[in-house]
Amino acid sequence: MSATITANNGAGSITATTILSPYETSSAGRNVIHQLIGGGTAVSLVGGDLRSGTFDALFITETDAWTCGTLHRQKTTFTLTDTDRPVVGMTYVVDGTVTVALDPSTLDVWTVTVGYQEVTPGSTL
Repeated sequence: MSATITANNGAGSITATTILSPYETSSAGRNVIHQLIGGGTAVSLVGGDLRSGTFDALFITETDAWTCGTLHRQKTTFTLTDTDRPVVGMTYVVDGTVTVALDPSTLDVWTVTVGYQEVTPGSTL
C-alpha cells in the first residue's frame, strides 16, 4: 500500500502512503482532419499523446512531503510506481507546478500535487 517516486538521475526516491483518489489523467488525440475544398473530409491518422495531468501523493509526515517537493526540482525524469494501483505507474517530467500542502480537513497529513507529462508509456488509458 504505497507509491514510490524515483528521480532517474540518482538524486533519490520518496515513498508516499498512496496516490489519492480521484485519480484523473488525459491523453490528447493528434489526428489531423482536413475539410476538402470540393467537399468531404480527409484524415491523417496520428497516434495519441501520452498521459498528462496532475496527481496527489499523500504523506504522513511534513518532512517526507517537503522531500518530495524538493526532489521534483531536479532536472530529470521521474518514475512513479504504485502497489495499490499499478495503472498509474509511468515515467514523467514535471509539467507546471508542484504544490506541498497540509491537508485542511485533518491538519495532520500532507499532500504533494504534481503536474506531469508522461514521457514513457506505463499503461494504457
